[in-house]
Amino acid sequence: MPYALIRDLEIYYEFHGPEDGPLMLLHNGAFGIIGPDSDWSYQLPRFAEEYRVLTFEHRGHGRTPNPVNKLTGYDVLADDAVALLNYFEMPKAIMVGFSDGAITLLDLAQRYPEMVDMMVLVGANYCNDPTVLDGLETLHPDYMEQHYPDWAATLEKQHAVQGAGYWKVLALQLRDMWMDNPNFTLEEMSRISAATLVMTGQYDPYGNLEQTLTIHQAIKGSELCIVPGVAHATLVKRPEISTLIILDYLTRQRRRRAKSGQ
Repeated sequence: MPYALIRDLEIYYEFHGPEDGPLMLLHNGAFGIIGPDSDWSYQLPRFAEEYRVLTFEHRGHGRTPNPVNKLTGYDVLADDAVALLNYFEMPKAIMVGFSDGAITLLDLAQRYPEMVDMMVLVGANYCNDPTVLDGLETLHPDYMEQHYPDWAATLEKQHAVQGAGYWKVLALQLRDMWMDNPNFTLEEMSRISAATLVMTGQYDPYGNLEQTLTIHQAIKGSELCIVPGVAHATLVKRPEISTLIILDYLTRQRRRRAKSGQ
């Protein structure tokens, strides 16, 4: 299996799509892996028809270990992603992220603007408002086992390489991180200069409408998309329209750049 040895990690990664395609770095959400029944499992084959997609399992997820339990903030995840690009000597990429992956991009785009070609944020929140905190209560492993047994069983299989019941350990580590993160200010988000699509589901409790509108307003020139009739699982519940919206945005940005000679 392909691993990149960077920082304190062995990051599991995969490349998909034509070698000469525009580079896209795909960021999973919490618990996300590469494979079926995960965040980008529907979109990845379609993206790979046009883009050279680099996807990876981030720290503590799937086949990537978390050797020092360093899930302390989105800055750590952003640094891991940048180190992965540097490992392959890739100066920049189109960044596409869901949930935790999208929040990671809010950090990455501020601290490493030169590495972001353009980006898509799906289901991001920038702070922990009451709606987000209520949603986080449903992500305790005990609650998940009781109320979402099928999902818990799927997570057990997806993270089995790290030991029986590991997904519960991961869930508790993530909850500790979420209690203090993210906490971006409007001023910090206003520094983001990358062409950005901000996208969420109409009923998303995390990337809720108020949070999403604020992110959109803070990032100058960004576009906004609210997918109707769906909560946080926009990519899974509305796979076709989500894929088309993202590809349409990226295509329009690339055409605009080509026309202007950038």
